[in-house]
Amino acid sequence: MQIHNQAMLRRHFLLEDAADPASGLAPSNFRILIVNEDMRSADTLKRTLNDLGYFATCTAYSAKRALAVAEGFAPSVALLDLELPDMTGYQLAHRFREHLSRGIRKLPLLAIAEFPAHATAELTRAAGFMAWLPKPVEPVALNALLGKLQSGAWS
Repeated sequence: MQIHNQAMLRRHFLLEDAADPASGLAPSNFRILIVNEDMRSADTLKRTLNDLGYFATCTAYSAKRALAVAEGFAPSVALLDLELPDMTGYQLAHRFREHLSRGIRKLPLLAIAEFPAHATAELTRAAGFMAWLPKPVEPVALNALLGKLQSGAWS
């Protein structure tokens, strides 16, 4: 019980540090598109985001569905699993970069990969990702990346 409370306390302080009042986007208003075919992994990631204060999320379980909802949802960032049932995360990133909507073309992308062989800094950067995170996603690392995006430290 005490460990759980300490973890929540650490998350609370990390959340305070990550929020940049000048950005105008509190974590709860930062819209995140989760693209992952594994429902349990996607739900776990969504719960992690909720624990970090990010409540505006949309989950797509395929690349096709992600493409269908992206423009209407208008995400601030997309977390893409690199292994999807209908195309790879790299192919989906390419489709986002070719999208007719400028907002979708410029959408910040974070890759999520189970095996380092599927994601390297060079491969993900070349595909238009800002960074990649290994599975299981560590809340502290995810919060740090989202904080950088919100503060404009990444452009």
